[in-house]
Formats: sequence, structure tokens, C-alpha cells
Amino acid sequence: MTFVRKSALTALTLVSVLAAQEASAQGLRGFRGELQAGYDQFNSEGEHHGKLGVGGALGVDFDLGGFVLGPELTYWWAPNENRTVEGGGLAERKSFQEWALALRGGFMVTPSTLIYGKVGYVKNEQRKRFTPITATGALDSAAPGYYYDHFKTDGWQWGIGANQMLTNNIYASLEGRYSNYKNKDGLGGTHRLVGLVGVGFLFGGAVAAPPPPPPPPPPPPPATQTCPDGSVIPATDTCPTPPPPPPPPPPPAERGERG
Repeated sequence: MTFVRKSALTALTLVSVLAAQEASAQGLRGFRGELQAGYDQFNSEGEHHGKLGVGGALGVDFDLGGFVLGPELTYWWAPNENRTVEGGGLAERKSFQEWALALRGGFMVTPSTLIYGKVGYVKNEQRKRFTPITATGALDSAAPGYYYDHFKTDGWQWGIGANQMLTNNIYASLEGRYSNYKNKDGLGGTHRLVGLVGVGFLFGGAVAAPPPPPPPPPPPPPATQTCPDGSVIPATDTCPTPPPPPPPPPPPAERGERG
């Protein structure tokens, strides 16, 4: 299983790197950092508990002509705990910090709005404690069957969300995601649901060149025109026909000729 998990993480990292290399040929949209907060629901042993969680994200976005693609690293902190009576004792399962590496892609539905989905590898720190319940109903950590295990488990994460640019660099985000953690040491699988809002900063992207200025308007047509005879008339009129040229003078009389 360790080999499978490492292979999956390596494959995801490779896909992210190859996608970034391919997208870099199209154009860097920008690097981004984001602060996040929202509702966290941790599910284990058939129970769930909700509370506030906080976290953040770092990522790189590449623009492939309206389709945005890039890797993302997220951190989430919500020390959420479920307490469940099972098998003659009290099971206490607590979830701590979560790290995830995901590949995110989506479409710019408007020049300032990105709708995206993501999938990634996730790792979560957990603790499970089982304390037997005596015949009198008391918890007895010295009774047979007690155990305490603090461990890290991994799995997969899916999510959908939206980013809305508020200025040229600042954006707001809304995201929902689901993390499914594997059954570690036979203690049972767990999962979590998160709904969050965030505020981020996008920087370092290519700045588009401003469009060229529009050409100047053509000059207005002249209102008048000057005719060959020197008269000035409206431009829409036709100049008068010039008079015919005078006839040529008669040839001079030859010498000795009488009139």
C-alpha cells in the first residue's frame, strides 16, 4: 500500500509539472496565495461533528486561452473530534492538520470569474483512543482493550469552486471539497466535508499590451470649391463650362500682294 500511495503521489506531481510546462507555453496567469475559513465536518465511526476551520492555499495558474490550469498546495486546520460508543467502550477519533496537493482546472466564464474543479492527494493527522466501559458505566483506561494510536493517513480529495476578481490582483473564492482518508491500521476509514470562503492575491502574471489607439477621424470634406475661372461655389455644385477659346488670328499677307 505504501508503494501504491507513493506511486499515486508521484504520478500526480508529474502530471502537475507536465501541465505547468505545457501551459507555460500559453501564458502565465499568475502566482496566488489565499487565506481560507469555513465549516468543517469530520466523519468517523458513523458519527460526524462540525466546527470552524481555517487554512490557506498556494498555487500557480496558467491560461490556455480561457481554460485555466495549474497545481495547488493547501493546508487546513480544524481539530475536530467524534466520540462514539462502540464495542463496549468509547471511541474518540480526532482529526488535526490536513495537507493536500491538487491539480486545479476551470473556465473563465467572464473576464473576472473562474469556475473550477480539482482533484488531489491528501494527508491527514489523526488520533484514535478506545477506552473500555466497565459494568458500572465508568471509563477504565486500565481495562483490557484500551488503546491509543496517533498516526497519519492519506487519501484523495475532490473539490469545486469559484474565484471572483475584485481588483486586478485581489480575488474572493467560494469552494466545497471532500476528502476521503484510508483505513489506517484497521481503525476504520474517515472522511471530511469542507465549505469555505477565501480571500487571495494573484500576482506575477503576464500583463497584456494596451490596445493601439484608434486612428484619427478623416478630415471633413471642404464646403466650397474654386472653379477654373476663379469663382467659388459650393462643393456639391458643378463648375460652369469654360467659354471656347478665341479663334486664331488670320495669317499675315505675303509681300507684293495687293489688298
